[in-house]
This record gives sequence, structure tokens and C-alpha cells, in this order.
Amino acid sequence: MIDNISFPIIFQMFVLLNPMSSVPILLAAHRNKLDVRRISMQAVLVAFAVAATVAVLGPVLFTAFSISVDSFRIAGGIVLLLLGIQTVRPVPRDISNVTEADSISSLIATPMLTGPATISYITVKTIDFGRVAVVVNLTGAFVLVGIAFYVASRTISRINVKIIDIISRILGLFLTAVAIQMIANGIAGIIHSWV
Repeated sequence: MIDNISFPIIFQMFVLLNPMSSVPILLAAHRNKLDVRRISMQAVLVAFAVAATVAVLGPVLFTAFSISVDSFRIAGGIVLLLLGIQTVRPVPRDISNVTEADSISSLIATPMLTGPATISYITVKTIDFGRVAVVVNLTGAFVLVGIAFYVASRTISRINVKIIDIISRILGLFLTAVAIQMIANGIAGIIHSWV
């Protein structure tokens, strides 16, 4: 189990999950006098369940639809790239009409944490390293997300939104780099298969 731990992959997954992007939603929940800690922990559990399911079942879809791994690397890389660009240049979300704790948890769990980009990345890594390794590293990444959310819930009234925004944009730059590497690997794999 310990042999499957990869800190670079855990860091990449943490960057991809980008808990900082969910902080404004938690702030809105706090203003509506909702239980921020329960909302954030519930979101982490739901998102982890979705991500782990993708790690287990994702590769099966390749066989079912006859998709090549390198093609999916390129497609997944493009999705990651779009998310990275969106993170660097964030689009404001209208969450003023979300007042139920369960609705906010669902919004954070998916698509904020486990969206199309996360699903693409997990599927590719599962093919590269196997289900066990990916689930182990996913667990590590989600533990870090849980810690980040716990700290945020404890200090919610003192959070500086501008600092959170800066950190989120920096994570977006890392995510963009990961996306470009995925696309490059996919293109290289396809070219190699033609030669």
C-alpha cells in the first residue's frame, strides 16, 4: 500500500480538486447561517465516493467504447486545460439562490471538486498506474482537501477572499501545466503508434 503512494500525483490531484475555488460558496453558506463544517465534510465524502467509483469503473469504458488511451489523454488534457484557464481567469458564480445545506454540498462535491476534468484525469491515471494506486493517492488528496475545508470552516469569518483568489489562480497555473503535459503525452503516443 505504501509503495503506491506518489506525492507528485497527490499534489496534482489536490491542485485539480482546488478546494480554494469552493471557499466563496462556503462564505455564502456562512452568511446564510448554515453549518459550514457539515457542508464541507459532506461534500468531501460525496466527491471522494464519485472519484473512487470513476477509478474503479473508468477503464471498463475504454473497452466498451473501444477508445484508445492516447486519444483520451488528449481529450482529458483539453478539458483540464479549459478548467485551468477558467481557474486563472475565474467566472463569477451566482449562488445567491442556493440556501439549502444539501444543495450546497452537492454543488461543491460535483462539479466543483469532481467534475469532468477530475474524471478525465483519474481515468487516465488509473490506466497508467492501476486502480489501487489511484485510490490510495486519491485518498491522500481528499484528506488534504478535508483539512483545507476544516481550517476554512474554523476561520470562515476571518478569510480574506482576495488571498484565496490569488492561491486559486496559482493552482490554476499548475493545473494548466499538467493539462499541457497530458496533451503532449497523448500526441506523442499516437505518433509513436503510427511509426
